[in-house]
Amino acid sequence: MNPAYKQWIHDNAPEDPTGKCSELTTEMQSVFPELRRIRGHFVCGTKQYPHWWLETADGEIVDPSKRQFGHMVGFYEPHDEARPEPTGKCPNCSGYVYDGGTVCGDVCEQQYVAYVMGAWRR
Repeated sequence: MNPAYKQWIHDNAPEDPTGKCSELTTEMQSVFPELRRIRGHFVCGTKQYPHWWLETADGEIVDPSKRQFGHMVGFYEPHDEARPEPTGKCPNCSGYVYDGGTVCGDVCEQQYVAYVMGAWRR
């Protein structure tokens, strides 16, 4: 990584940058306009964390808030701007829900209704 990027992160990123990825990438890009700001998810196993990061022209990831993920090993998945924006998460499987729905599909709807009805009857 470019030493100037490392220095900026060292000097500007808080010890715990959790929830500050949008703010930090905006600030860093204002100093280094050659970096492209990317919105997407940091994916670790089955978990997806909404996230912002920066990329160089040759695709190197520069993440000023990477410390929030500790020693997690994962990858960065950009949001496909051609796809719809999620409006929530399915209470059954934690997948994304679109267009204001409650669950992500028919199978999850059946499973979630069965769960709620079972809990309600107790």
